[in-house]
Formats: sequence, structure tokens, C-alpha cells
Amino acid sequence: MIELATRGLAVCGIASEQFDRFSRQVLQQRHVGDLGLAVVAHPIGGIPPDVARERVTPEVVEAVIQALSMKDPA
Repeated sequence: MIELATRGLAVCGIASEQFDRFSRQVLQQRHVGDLGLAVVAHPIGGIPPDVARERVTPEVVEAVIQALSMKDPA
């Protein structure tokens, strides 16, 4: 994600609630704390597809849209 952003591409990370804080810390440590990060309910792996779809809330979609709409994300 960071490498793509440094190339001028719009990016958005996705993390579950359990890893939200850690993900933001990593972005801060790499000096890209302003990159978008959408946070979904935990867990996001090992669940049935219908449960995963339910976790893609309007707020998650909006976070992704906002992140991908940023100009000069790097």
C-alpha cells in the first residue's frame, strides 16, 4: 500500500477493528499516517461470504471512497 502511494496511486487499507490501532501506528512510523484506512468488524477472515458482505457497512464504503478520492495521497 505504501509503495503504491509513493508512486502516486490512490490507496486504501482495510483492517479489522482488532488491528485498527496497530495499522495506524505502522502508517505513522512510516510517515504516511494520512493514508486512508477503512476499518471493519473483526474478524474478516475465515467467515462465510454473506457475513463478510454484512461487514461492508456504508461507513466502510465511505472511508474507501474518501481515501481513493484524495489528491496526491503520498
